[in-house]
Amino acid sequence: MTVLAPDEVDESEQRLARKYELWSEMPEGYREAAARIASFQALAEVVGVLPFTEWIDRAPDYARKQMLIAKVQDEVGHGHVTARVAEDLGLPREQILTDFVEGRTNLLNIFHYGFDSWEELGPAALLMNSSAIVQFQALHHGTYLPYTRALRKIEKEESFHYHHAMDMTHQTMVYGTAEQRQRAQEAFETWLPRLLAYFGPPDSDTYRSNPMYKFGLKVRSNDELRQQWLTKIIPVFKELGIHVDPQLARFDDERQEWDYASPDWVETKRIIKEGGPRYEQWRSHIAASLERNATYRDVALKAAV
Repeated sequence: MTVLAPDEVDESEQRLARKYELWSEMPEGYREAAARIASFQALAEVVGVLPFTEWIDRAPDYARKQMLIAKVQDEVGHGHVTARVAEDLGLPREQILTDFVEGRTNLLNIFHYGFDSWEELGPAALLMNSSAIVQFQALHHGTYLPYTRALRKIEKEESFHYHHAMDMTHQTMVYGTAEQRQRAQEAFETWLPRLLAYFGPPDSDTYRSNPMYKFGLKVRSNDELRQQWLTKIIPVFKELGIHVDPQLARFDDERQEWDYASPDWVETKRIIKEGGPRYEQWRSHIAASLERNATYRDVALKAAV
């Protein structure tokens, strides 16, 4: 866990003190960096719904189907909101998708997988939504104001998704069969290491030299966010009846921080660079959608001029 010295705290406060609007004069490289972080999130929002769309027609009842549709609709909306932030900074929203389809943009590790069972959705979504909320709460203090305002709207809807995922997990653990409960347990044990890796590699002595951090677009370090997330989510899963193996995550009372199973960083980097189990399927899906809707998109863009 990263602990800042007093002079480093002052430095951190200084880098976050200057805020920017779209029309503000910005340091060299800032506009491009802000567009990059917004476009990266826009892509994650759009691709991130694909594993859930596969289960809309397989939801066990009408109420679950409605809630899943609402989640997908919200996430696509989040993609539009953050794509607009990037677009205002000079990065066309269509380029966000074409860069992905043509291999110029990589996905974070968690977006390379799908779900093998209905019972997997609840724990996986709960881990993902809680990690997003922790990230967004930190980014509220970022320096690019159009992006921070967008995140405040998005976070409110992520809270709905978080409680939906919690309810799904609760239903499985309380009313499910032994086999269903076991699948939920296995889902937690599968997805927790993936989400631990999602926050990024451990902090090094040079993390404050990262341009995103220096510009105040990245507010907290990887380790700070990971620790905050574990503090938030592990007690939730324990209360839901999920067993948390101390080898996976354990709170050290003496140091007042979490110990956790270190992700396989070599494998994580390989997946991000070369693609995971469902990467090609998601890429093909986005490519087909772009081609299928090209005519309608062109008409809409011309009408908007």
